[in-house]
Amino acid sequence: MDPMTFLLRHAVFTTRLFASLTERSVDSASRTLNRLAARGQIAKVTRGVWAQDGHPAFSPYAVVGFLLGNEQGHVSFVSALHRHGVISQIPGAIHVATTGHGRIVDGAIGRFEFFQLRPQMMLAGVDVSETDPFYPIASAEKALLDTVYIALWRRRFIHLPELDLGSVDARRVFELLHLQVTALPLRTAVATRLNDLGIWSEA
Repeated sequence: MDPMTFLLRHAVFTTRLFASLTERSVDSASRTLNRLAARGQIAKVTRGVWAQDGHPAFSPYAVVGFLLGNEQGHVSFVSALHRHGVISQIPGAIHVATTGHGRIVDGAIGRFEFFQLRPQMMLAGVDVSETDPFYPIASAEKALLDTVYIALWRRRFIHLPELDLGSVDARRVFELLHLQVTALPLRTAVATRLNDLGIWSEA
């Protein structure tokens, strides 16, 4: 495949994928992609990951899977709540839950904020987008749980904009809470905060 055909087909991609499909070495592919980036035709997201923000299929959310690498993770917190219509305010960054280290990736296509959660917080409540490339995203219930949890644990997302909870299944929120937050004092604190927000368990 020639490079232009590749670029027509891929909004977000890695150096290795470009090298493989254009039948060239990784070093040669890297030099080609750096030249394209210097001309403003593509953007370097991070080492080995590239994007075309002008591509019809481009979404900054599609970059998340590439940034996670071998980590478990998903789009969550206020970003996912906004995607599900629970919060109308557009967040200034894409928020990602990860089993890896917390970090910020700030570049040409946006700001990505990663928050570390324990592996047990990755057990359920995550869907896959219908986009190509796809990305993992928390359900509305999981995103709300993640948000309240990290607010208590790390003091982030303490003040939430007005919430539209009409689409949130309260029973599912508490199912996820009991599955994923095993420390009783923390679970109780999360449940209390959920109650304050208007989410009540029917159990």
